[in-house]
Amino acid sequence: MKSDIEIAKFVYHKIKGTDLERNVTGKLSDRGRPNKSDKEDIVISVLANEGCGQIQRAYVNVNVYVRDLWNSETKAWEKDTLRVGKLCELCKFLISIRKDEYHTTPSKCSQKNSPTNTPFEDGHTEHFINNKLYIEINNE
Repeated sequence: MKSDIEIAKFVYHKIKGTDLERNVTGKLSDRGRPNKSDKEDIVISVLANEGCGQIQRAYVNVNVYVRDLWNSETKAWEKDTLRVGKLCELCKFLISIRKDEYHTTPSKCSQKNSPTNTPFEDGHTEHFINNKLYIEINNE
C-alpha cells in the first residue's frame, strides 16, 4: 500500500521540470502553499487514499493559483482568462501520467477554475485551477 506522501511525491516528480512548472511564477509544492504567497504556485494534495489490496485508488488535487487582473473601467479584480487558459492547457498532461504501478484514469479526472475568495493585503484577488486526478496503483 502506498502512503499519501508516496502518492504526492509521484505526482510531484511528474510535474517537476515540465512546461507547466517552468511557466508559473511561483513554486511547486507537495507540502502546501508558501505562506502569504501571491505567485502562481502549484500545490499537490492527496484528498482520498483508499484500498489496501491489489488495486489502490487515490484522488489528488493539483491546484495552480493565478492572480486576477485589475479592470480600471469596472474598478474590480477579474479573472485573467488568458493566463488561466494557458495554464489549463499546460495542465492537460496530468490526466495521463503514469509510472510503474501508478496511472491516472482520464475519464475520472476533472479540471475547473474557481475564485479563492481570499483577498490579499493589497486588495487583489486570485483564481485557482483545480486539477482533480484519479490515480490507480497496482500493489502486486
